[in-house]
Amino acid sequence: MKFLPGILSLLICFFSCSEKDQKKGILPEKEMREVMWDMMRADQYVAAFLVKDSTHTKRDESIRLYEEIFHIHKITREEFKASFDYYSSRPDLFRPITDSLAKRKIESPHLRPTHPVRKDSLVKPLLRKVPK
Repeated sequence: MKFLPGILSLLICFFSCSEKDQKKGILPEKEMREVMWDMMRADQYVAAFLVKDSTHTKRDESIRLYEEIFHIHKITREEFKASFDYYSSRPDLFRPITDSLAKRKIESPHLRPTHPVRKDSLVKPLLRKVPK
């Protein structure tokens, strides 16, 4: 019976000092992964298609797309910035996010070229076979 207050106070201390309280305003890892994936895809779109379109600047279009992504995920720019700063300051948490994004990009069939990639005919081999 006399151990009950000690155990109770330890439990209160343990649950009050959890990491979740320190991460208020930080996106969960899964949501951060999804937001970053959408941002990478937006960057790919801007890099691939806005080169041909002179009516838009890359910077303005990127900002517009980022704001749209924030709206879709129901977050603010400040929440994303705070989350990004938090995760990038913690390599043990940031590395799995970036690794999963890289793996997702490789495995994504719609990001691979749809046509066969041909060898460049203008590039000469570095080493030529010398006749004997």
